[in-house]
Amino acid sequence: MFADAFGVPEADRAEALAIADVLGAQGRRVPVTAPKTGIGRAYCGAPVLDVAAAVLAMEHGLVPPTPNVFDPCYDLDLVTGSARPAELRTALVLSRGLMGSNAALVLRHGAHALS
Repeated sequence: MFADAFGVPEADRAEALAIADVLGAQGRRVPVTAPKTGIGRAYCGAPVLDVAAAVLAMEHGLVPPTPNVFDPCYDLDLVTGSARPAELRTALVLSRGLMGSNAALVLRHGAHALS
């Protein structure tokens, strides 16, 4: 899962609680990352960067780390430190852009796409 807010304490807490609420116990098994925390706010470009990161992650089988998070106190599998190998068939991208636009996009690897 490619989260939006990690790196902004107030938003991190709200998003982590929402993810945990939606995924329940499964949330502890789903790797969560927010790689754009390493580049700062991209405004309208944020969703594009998130989708590009998700596509590259699925293509290379690596979940990128979430930079600049030093105290992940959430009951989630937040990927920090270094990239983690994983067979990624599906990615959920949560992103916010300029003026409060929100997007949620589910990507599925071509080899596993629905017919």
